[in-house]
Amino acid sequence: MALWQPSSTMDDDNHIHSPFNTDHLWKRSAFLEDSATYQSSLFASIELDIPTIKFDHPYAPRKPLDHELRLPDLDSFEFGPLPDLDSVEDVSVSTESLAAELEDDIWNIALELGPADKDVRFFAWETFEDETHQERYTPYISESGPDAFDAALLQSRSKEQGNIATGRVIKGDTLLDSLWNLGLGRSSILFSFSRKLRTFVPAIHDGRPSGTSLESAKSLTNRFILTGNTFLYLRSFVERTFSSPTSIPARVALATCVSTILSTFEDHLGRHSQDIRSFLQLQRLFYKPQEILIYVARLVDSVRHAKTNEHLSSVIHHRALEIEDGDEHLRHISTHILCRVAAPSLELLGEWIGIRSEDGTTPIAKRGGFVVDENKESEGPQEYSYNPAMMPRFLSSEDGNIFFETGNSLRFLKTHHPGHPLSCVEKFGIQPPELEWAFGWQDIEAVASKAKAYEEQLRKAIQEFSYGKDETLQTDAQPEPSAASKNPPDDIQPDFTKYIEESTQLFDQPPKRSSNELTSELQLLVEGIVSDEPETAQSLSFSPPISLTSTLSFNPLLTTQAKLVNATTLRLFFRSHHLRLHLSLQRQYHLLGDGVFSSRLASALFDPDRETAERRKGTIRSGVHMGLQLGTRNEWPPASSELRLALTGVLSESYYESALYQSTQAAKHSSVDQPSSESHILARKETSSLPGQLNFAVRTLSENEMEKCMDPDSLYALDFLRLQYVSPSPLNLVITTASLEKYDAIFRFLLRLLRMLFVVSHLPRTYPDPESRFFRMEAHHFVTATAAYIFQTGIAEHWQRFEEFIVQVEGKLSEEDAAGELGTRVREGLEAIKARHEECLDGIRFSLLLRRRQDSVLRLLEQIFDCVLLFAKVWNRERQKDARREMEEREKENVKDLYDKLKGKIRAFVSVVKGLMGKKGYGKGRGSGEENSLERLAVLLEGNAYYAGGSGRR
Repeated sequence: MALWQPSSTMDDDNHIHSPFNTDHLWKRSAFLEDSATYQSSLFASIELDIPTIKFDHPYAPRKPLDHELRLPDLDSFEFGPLPDLDSVEDVSVSTESLAAELEDDIWNIALELGPADKDVRFFAWETFEDETHQERYTPYISESGPDAFDAALLQSRSKEQGNIATGRVIKGDTLLDSLWNLGLGRSSILFSFSRKLRTFVPAIHDGRPSGTSLESAKSLTNRFILTGNTFLYLRSFVERTFSSPTSIPARVALATCVSTILSTFEDHLGRHSQDIRSFLQLQRLFYKPQEILIYVARLVDSVRHAKTNEHLSSVIHHRALEIEDGDEHLRHISTHILCRVAAPSLELLGEWIGIRSEDGTTPIAKRGGFVVDENKESEGPQEYSYNPAMMPRFLSSEDGNIFFETGNSLRFLKTHHPGHPLSCVEKFGIQPPELEWAFGWQDIEAVASKAKAYEEQLRKAIQEFSYGKDETLQTDAQPEPSAASKNPPDDIQPDFTKYIEESTQLFDQPPKRSSNELTSELQLLVEGIVSDEPETAQSLSFSPPISLTSTLSFNPLLTTQAKLVNATTLRLFFRSHHLRLHLSLQRQYHLLGDGVFSSRLASALFDPDRETAERRKGTIRSGVHMGLQLGTRNEWPPASSELRLALTGVLSESYYESALYQSTQAAKHSSVDQPSSESHILARKETSSLPGQLNFAVRTLSENEMEKCMDPDSLYALDFLRLQYVSPSPLNLVITTASLEKYDAIFRFLLRLLRMLFVVSHLPRTYPDPESRFFRMEAHHFVTATAAYIFQTGIAEHWQRFEEFIVQVEGKLSEEDAAGELGTRVREGLEAIKARHEECLDGIRFSLLLRRRQDSVLRLLEQIFDCVLLFAKVWNRERQKDARREMEEREKENVKDLYDKLKGKIRAFVSVVKGLMGKKGYGKGRGSGEENSLERLAVLLEGNAYYAGGSGRR
């Protein structure tokens, strides 16, 4: 018994069967068409009708197959009897028939008929191998020719976008020629330059070549318009630069490079214009020139606002750094342009350091470069200062300083020692190399070799000149007389004939390259890049980074020149111009390092026991041992005659009796009798002046400062007095005007301190009240402790370090002389001596609280000094003897208030000094210009916390 039977409804065809039911798999699908009536759209039916088959073959049948084949009926066909063959004997050859056959030339017949397959066309290898092969047509319309593409484009646009224009087709040759001219910035039939729009405008805005779309044509046209505009922009820049009378040399050099690039492109594109047959060839021809033109245009645009050679070359160097990791060809073009543009700046640097002949028309300091003339209007020694803002940025700050220092020292040699080899290297037969930029390792090594050879020649000439052979060298270095001067007039004709012959040979020679090697190299480089020459690719070898090339290129020659100049100038400064003497002179007088001078100056200014230099009625001034008696007179300031009488002989007597003068004379003359009498010293004093015209003078003061000087009891009463010193040339390179101003500020402060020492040492020792005694004791302690700190720490230590440096330099010079060397052990120059000198003065000013940021501390110290001077004024017996009894009680009250004020000021000053001791960043440590040594002052003023916490003597 069956477990399951299909119901009647299951036989219904319209019933939806279960997708997993297999009972009806035998049935035919409803979508299957009858094979008899089905015609496939993929495979065409086989056509057996011969006439319908279209063969393109000369032997193909032209009629039905049955007629062509003529086959017998297979059902009724029977083989019949074969005919009998003739016997061999009956066979004969007719000579007539043979002759007839020979008359027909088969080769001529074949030649007339032609090849058997002359009507067969082979379009592919498949057809050549199989004649029945039928070539299939490509489905890509772009391979069907430009006409098919134009037709399809027109049809598709008309169906999809309605009336949108597809562009007008332009003749290919005309468009190619117009685009070629457009790429060179020239107008043509299809493109013209609009001055109003400042761009090229097409004559047919919707024009396109056959076989391309309007969008593709516009993209191609816009690229060539950009190229043409760039070409015109660069050409306009060249013309403006060459025609402007204010163009700087660096801009002219850049314009020359741009002109070379443009002319190279025009020449290259012109030579290949006849080879262009398609737009792809035109694009390929302009591809590299377009890249180079756009880069050069951006380069030109970046230097629009450059006003100096240094600024322009710095911008070009910055652009070269940007392209360093980019295209190799653009990198080499940028470096060649940089070499040319930086040439004016390098020529100026070469003139400054002495490796290039100086232009005598305009001094270097007046060319607006990195050298600034400090004495433009004033008369005196020539001084130059360095303006780092005008130094090219491709030089490091250290190299820029070396350039300036070397040239500044060389100015001294050219002024004071014009016959020295460093002053005129050409006269000694030495040709120094030029400062040249090298970007490859081989070129850098060549630069170093040139610098080494130049150093050997120059060192030899300097040593021979220094060892007493200078006369022979100068004689040999003189230019030889001309032929006209040493030969009689009869000998002129042969020389002139020889000159004519040489000129003729010169004209007969083929033309050579331009003398401008950089421009020629740039032209060859650009030509090689756009021509894809393999030699150009090989020349782009590995090279160091552009940021290091300036140091690698310039340092060998710069180091050589600086080394020899420094070694020579230091020897001359120390041995011929007595630099040590003048530095010691500043220490002895401006810094009060001579005790005899300090004592005599204090006596002449403050001693009341001296004869007064003040003019009085009925009194004749003797003029011997006179003084100003500051502190005991009411009329102030003194007249100029009083100053002369009081200060006459103070400087000269101190100098000629000092150990400094004695050592100087002993160094000049090994066996000279020392002066044995004061009259001999005075006689020599009258016949000679002090070094640097050292003398007392009146300082120029402002109106406010003059009012302070009018009070004789004021701390500023002697601010008008100064020591005048003029640095003799060339010592002004070390003892500069700025350093003399620092000396003057220090001397003014020390003069005030000298007065305070004199005042506290001459205060009365007995007082009727305890406040006065305590005042005198604490004032004396404060002033003497401050003076001890200033003279021993503030001045002596800084100057001692400076002297140790000077002694070390002189020792190295002596070692070099003993070894017969020059510039091997001493690397310092005049700028190093000057920097150490300035550092010493800055350190002294810092320790003496004379820096600008220390004004508040200095004012507090001056207020303490004012209290001491006021106390001295109150107890001055000479000035108060008539009214002392009446004012005694009131004076006691004033002294008490003054003592409280003094204690408060000293307490505040000590607390400020202690605060500055631990202040972060206050002073840079030992060995620098600013050394925080105030802890020593704090220890001297208060070693037992006397003023700490507001305590003190009550």
